[in-house]
Amino acid sequence: MRQAAKQIFLPSLALLLAVSLTFLGAGAAVTGTMPPWRDSVGDVNHTEKITGTYLVEQSAGQEDTLLLFGSSELRTAEISTHPANFFAGKRAGFQVDLIGRGSCQSLIHALQIAASGDSLRGKRVVLITSPQSYVEGGIAPDLFMANFSVQGYLELLADDSLSDEVKVYLSRRVAELMEEYKALPDAAPVDPAIAALAEHTAEPALLSGIGNAILSPYYVARRWLYELKDKASVRDILAAGEDFSVPGKLPAIDWAAEEEAAITEGKAMSGNNDFWMLDDYYTTYIGSRLERQRDRDADLSYSQSKEYDDLRMLFAVCREKGIQPLFIHVPLHGPWSDYTGFGADRRAEYYQNVRGIAAEYGVQTLDLTGHEYEEYFMCDTMHLGWKGWLAVDKALIEYYYGG
Repeated sequence: MRQAAKQIFLPSLALLLAVSLTFLGAGAAVTGTMPPWRDSVGDVNHTEKITGTYLVEQSAGQEDTLLLFGSSELRTAEISTHPANFFAGKRAGFQVDLIGRGSCQSLIHALQIAASGDSLRGKRVVLITSPQSYVEGGIAPDLFMANFSVQGYLELLADDSLSDEVKVYLSRRVAELMEEYKALPDAAPVDPAIAALAEHTAEPALLSGIGNAILSPYYVARRWLYELKDKASVRDILAAGEDFSVPGKLPAIDWAAEEEAAITEGKAMSGNNDFWMLDDYYTTYIGSRLERQRDRDADLSYSQSKEYDDLRMLFAVCREKGIQPLFIHVPLHGPWSDYTGFGADRRAEYYQNVRGIAAEYGVQTLDLTGHEYEEYFMCDTMHLGWKGWLAVDKALIEYYYGG
């Protein structure tokens, strides 16, 4: 029996060592030839910033970069006051890094920041969440899976600096949304090992613990392979980038002139409607269907939503990472909300819910909700526009320089 065990164990050990050495060699080769971070990468909200961890880690390592975690509002780059345009060429002495895309809600950013190791510890970080995220169910399972990073999830579970409370909450939400996603008729396959890991972390049990122990080598290998894949996927992005030099003397910003220019541009880009919305957006999504939109949101409510607890977790993760973020509290489009029947009283309730959570965690907040009726503040039914982004730009400068 002992001899048989040796015959099985020794070759297996040799194979494991050989595979490990091969992996280590490949990893060293990839890491050693990675292009450096380039400033221009920050101007684009590359998907790889969400699906992996490398780009965010590299960005966080720059002394003159401000990381901005957002959602679909980041795509409005046709507006000149959008941060990627306004801060072009490090106009204010720093580079912005846009992180996020549509449906990157509080939970996605909580997972991502939790997965950042020490790279974001003590850094200046800006957070934006969208009002439309606060429907009763919170983030939809298909939208969650579209932005969920298995690599990031494995990274955060391996971070001993994160509390059990954070890991349990995040794992419970991951397990819950994976289960809901699997029930959808057109769902893609979900890795059962990752689903099992999330379920075990959320609610440890003897049987799941045994399974978790058996699968531990798999999780280690997957984490390593995801890291390699992440680096390989961003190599061309970094190689094609360019750096910008900070102007020798930073030009003074005439905010009154900037606002005047923003209004002029807003008028020119929203001439086909009375809601100050981008012409193309209005034509595509409203246009001839305007009358059908009247009172469509009469029953809409943001009173109860899982998004509120996800927002709490986002702030809790920032606290554990030593991050004192700037949170942008975005308004709804007042006239449009009135037209669709989402009344001012329900909007005010939502605004106060979010304010209360930010205050609970002592988070510095740029509260823009008082601007919901201001012309050209929004560029469509839900996203910041010409004057809205300008207000954010001014706040980013104050925040970056310690205001």
